[in-house]
Amino acid sequence: MELKPGLTATLTVARKADFGYFLTDGKTDILLHSRETKGDLEIGSTLEVFLYLDHQNRLSATMETPIVKNDEFAWLEVIQVKKGHGVFLYNGIKRDLFVSMDELPGDEIYWPIRGDKLPVSLDWDKKGRLMGVLVRGLPIERLAEKADPIVLNQDISGTIYHYADEGALIFTDKSYLAFLHDDEMIGTYRIGEKIRARVIYVREDGRINVTTKALRSERQKDDAAKLLEYLEANNGSMPFGDKSSPESIKAAFNISKASFKRALGKLIKEGKIEQRHGWTYLKGQQ
Repeated sequence: MELKPGLTATLTVARKADFGYFLTDGKTDILLHSRETKGDLEIGSTLEVFLYLDHQNRLSATMETPIVKNDEFAWLEVIQVKKGHGVFLYNGIKRDLFVSMDELPGDEIYWPIRGDKLPVSLDWDKKGRLMGVLVRGLPIERLAEKADPIVLNQDISGTIYHYADEGALIFTDKSYLAFLHDDEMIGTYRIGEKIRARVIYVREDGRINVTTKALRSERQKDDAAKLLEYLEANNGSMPFGDKSSPESIKAAFNISKASFKRALGKLIKEGKIEQRHGWTYLKGQQ
């Protein structure tokens, strides 16, 4: 077999050196550094090793077991982000696995940060160097479980592993495939980021749609609290009412006019505010 980084190979211990051992397949000698061994080795014995390129770009071996090898894939943790280049992942050995920026979203705001996890397999660039490539599609879909309709309205946790045209794809802790539409997002999320979301739809094929927005009742409560806080900070009055423009409401409270009107209605019903001449006042405020 061809000896190249990213593969496991069974090699023979050919000779010992001051800094380790040289292994061979009968044609090529490969260094197994002393820091990569597990105890003393006998000359002529065989062992299985993982091949990688060291810092001097030499094909080397380790007896450590990588998390991903050969044709496998796994979720690896990001340990370093190099802006404008890519990210490095921990693969269970001393040599970290590099994922190029070509594999990542064009906008770095969506790049993972240290501690995030990405699904990756191994590949090689044009120079034969080992690289990590992001996994999506069938390899992940084969691992997925079908969600039962009982999960509707339940909270789930999962990791964003890919951005599609209209939203993010998530692999949940219970192995469900989930889709988070752009309209159901609060803020922006990174690939590799673990998030919590609420199930809003269970498809016939067992996939789910989720949202990170709060329930309408909870959002209404939060929006109402926001309006009360504004009134209390402005002597109990504000130049906004149900006739105010969506633009002015968005600028002042960062909510839609529909949300603003629902919050107003809630506070009026509770007897906390009143409206006069296009303004809104705390009840009893002159």
